[in-house]
Amino acid sequence: MKNYRFAIKLLLIGFIMFLLFIPQAMLMGLISERAGWRQSAYDSIQQSWPGSQTFAGPILSIPYQITHVVTETIKDKEGVEREVSKRVTETDVLRIIPKTLQVNSNLTSELRYRGIYEVPVYSNQVQITGAFSFEAVQELAQTYKDYDLQLGAGEVAVLVSDQRGINSPSDFMWDKTAYAFKPGNNLPGTSAGMHTKLPVLNLAALPGSTTFSFKLELRGMASMNYALLAEASEVKLSSNWPHPKFTGELLPETRTITEQGFQAQWKATSFSYNVTQSLGECAQGQCGGLLSRAVGFDLLQPVDVYQQAERSVKYAVLFIVLTFVALVLFELLKHLRIHPIQYILVGLALIMFYLLLISLSEHFEFLKAYVVAAVASVGLLTLYFGAILKSTRLGLILGASLAVLYGVLYGILQAEDNALLLGSLLLFVMLAALMLSTRHFDWYALAASMSEPKTSMPATSHTKAE
Repeated sequence: MKNYRFAIKLLLIGFIMFLLFIPQAMLMGLISERAGWRQSAYDSIQQSWPGSQTFAGPILSIPYQITHVVTETIKDKEGVEREVSKRVTETDVLRIIPKTLQVNSNLTSELRYRGIYEVPVYSNQVQITGAFSFEAVQELAQTYKDYDLQLGAGEVAVLVSDQRGINSPSDFMWDKTAYAFKPGNNLPGTSAGMHTKLPVLNLAALPGSTTFSFKLELRGMASMNYALLAEASEVKLSSNWPHPKFTGELLPETRTITEQGFQAQWKATSFSYNVTQSLGECAQGQCGGLLSRAVGFDLLQPVDVYQQAERSVKYAVLFIVLTFVALVLFELLKHLRIHPIQYILVGLALIMFYLLLISLSEHFEFLKAYVVAAVASVGLLTLYFGAILKSTRLGLILGASLAVLYGVLYGILQAEDNALLLGSLLLFVMLAALMLSTRHFDWYALAASMSEPKTSMPATSHTKAE
């Protein structure tokens, strides 16, 4: 029976490690819950502050009507055929995107708070210049040269995704003449934005192109995007936010990121950024698609504490296994007895590190929270190891090893793109070290020695008599 004591204890230790997976799973649930509360803070601020913004435009809409004579053959009551001519008028809208478009943005960000959660918001000073070409109008006139073509008053529309973000727009300068903006974009299928009426174009004296310009302040949170609705577009953006995440269908051609902020520049043409489909959908009454294809960036938080904490909790199994293996080896080599309850307490102390990390990282920088949690955990376990191993030196060795592991784990957490590689290398190194350091062990002899009592009981007088 003594030969099986060690195997039974190993099974018991394995069962304890399995039970410790329960608090680990609870920690993962806690992280998801806290992340959900942070999202609730975002939603709360978004109720009183504009949300993510997408800017598009301007779009020039020119209503027109064509009148032509249609001849039909009809039969009268007596069945006699005769031709009848009548004038038919048809109406439609010609929508034109700018020939050139330059957008210069200066975005200033700040943090708003809901409880312990911080949410980045911004105010974006946007200056737009460009030119409209009237080639499409000339082509329209050429197409209906045999008809009576009448142009209506043009209208310029600017689209945004959140109407509340528009603040203090300037007048729309159209060929050196100012026109005031009004709320709403007046495009079918969407409403957020602004518009202004233009004078009726004179077909007889139609210029080749006309320049335009205007400014506005656009407020929002979390992200800013620009729909490049022009034959040739250029967007220049500068911001004081030091952690951008560039998004959209095109990355910026140039970008400079420093601790004080970043600058980025996008360029696109009608060939590289085809908007024909969106304009076609707009002609069918669904102009909301003009906002769907855009470039821009997210106000990325420099350290997502919940993502970092979640990744660290995934390594809890490694810490528990390595620590328990070390304790088992000390039991074998030093002929010690460590009670299963002591294994449970060590495992709970290892789990407590992650709970401290999650709670502290909500109030301090992640590095400070990590250091405090690691020092508290290592200090507690070092004292406890020294007591249960009956050796201060062994306790310090195990505590120092655990401190090194925490340091390695922090390095893995910071290497976002290479985390899997570094984690795999860590596991391989630990397994290799364990295998090489124990390759000469006689496990049967160690297990047998552990099952034997340290001292033999003295023989009784009755035994001697026998």
